[in-house]
Amino acid sequence: MPIKVWDYRKDNANVVVFPEIRARFSRMQPGPAGLLHSHDIAGEVFVVLEGQCEFIVENERVTCGPGEMIYVEPKLRHTLHAVGDAPCTVYLSVTPHVEPTHTRWDAALEEQPPRYGTWRGQAPDPHEATSTADLVRGYAAEARRLADLAQQHAAAMEAHVETLAGAGDAATPATSAGGAKAAMDDAWHTLRDVLWQVRTAELAWNALSPRASASAVTTPPARLK
Repeated sequence: MPIKVWDYRKDNANVVVFPEIRARFSRMQPGPAGLLHSHDIAGEVFVVLEGQCEFIVENERVTCGPGEMIYVEPKLRHTLHAVGDAPCTVYLSVTPHVEPTHTRWDAALEEQPPRYGTWRGQAPDPHEATSTADLVRGYAAEARRLADLAQQHAAAMEAHVETLAGAGDAATPATSAGGAKAAMDDAWHTLRDVLWQVRTAELAWNALSPRASASAVTTPPARLK
């Protein structure tokens, strides 16, 4: 499969969208900053590619130019806008990308109710051929599978408590240290299954949540960056 290449000079859009990350190039004309938003569980990286961009994070402001980057931790309210006389282009990535991806705040800094799928703008539902009931059942099945794998991982860790308890102790015999390494490898294999299933459950959740909440949205949501 050929490696996909994007170009910020042409691709002013989301370029990668997975539960692990949503990445996009955003080109903005100079203008005032929008309302603040935040991400409940996600961190966000911004890299300025062209022009000058002012970032507002809680009560702080910073203006960055080409080649400069900032990181916004989860839950911190933030916004951005182009400053100066020319447009700016920014690369951004949000990780993880799990609905509701944005939390809105009004001008009085009152938190607004969750809204789902706001980042899509007017893009069509990619799962329109699947009924909402089937999306619910699909997510529930993935959630049950995640719970089962988490229980298996917890049981594996509990079985290795004594072996792992002395790991890293200078007085631990080499044979015991080797046993601890094997136990840690076994634990990692079960945790790896849990984390991969988290991704699978997030995919199902992201497909369901905008559909299930659509009846409560009376106006099309504005796209948030």
